[in-house]
Amino acid sequence: MNHLFPYIDRTLLHPNVTITEQYDALDEVNQLGLAGLVVAPFWVKKHRRELGDSHPATLTAAIGYPYGYQRTEVKQLELELALADGANAVDVLLNTSALFSPTSVWLKIELVKLIAAAHTREIPITVVLESSLLDEAQLLKMIKIAADAGADGLKNATGALPGPFSLKNALAFRKNVPSSLCVSIAADGATETELEALVAAGVNRLSMNVY
Repeated sequence: MNHLFPYIDRTLLHPNVTITEQYDALDEVNQLGLAGLVVAPFWVKKHRRELGDSHPATLTAAIGYPYGYQRTEVKQLELELALADGANAVDVLLNTSALFSPTSVWLKIELVKLIAAAHTREIPITVVLESSLLDEAQLLKMIKIAADAGADGLKNATGALPGPFSLKNALAFRKNVPSSLCVSIAADGATETELEALVAAGVNRLSMNVY
């Protein structure tokens, strides 16, 4: 697994995450050279204090986790506070409820606002989709909306919904995302061979709770 560590984002978003696990994850980042941490905004300040300002690992704040239901103004405030606390990347959750309603036009407007807020501080922002909830046409539509809104990357799932890992679906997601954007894959449950296949296909980050 050593050769995969530079691609792995250690995610700490499950509801029963403990302080011990937070420290263990920091040790993993330092000792194994993981790509970074993905944490709830509540933990950003602590992790930045522990990592320091010049640490090469990315500290990503998950905004609107897990389903993106919050009002845009709430997400904006959450994003601004996370950046002030030291996050140097942002994952923003797409509002799945709006997606399936007549107000879906608001999704692009919301993303434009959030992406602008991040880019003003030169912070990269990834839009997270729940691919398992979408048919192919909906998924392609959402990928285009995120890309047109100026996202720096796309992630295929939050990891909050149960279900087995599918290499086929993950590779299809990579193929459908424009090559100019970074791609993150929720890869819990993937074998080492499957992780290698994702990296070979051009996936930039492997988001994992365990590995």
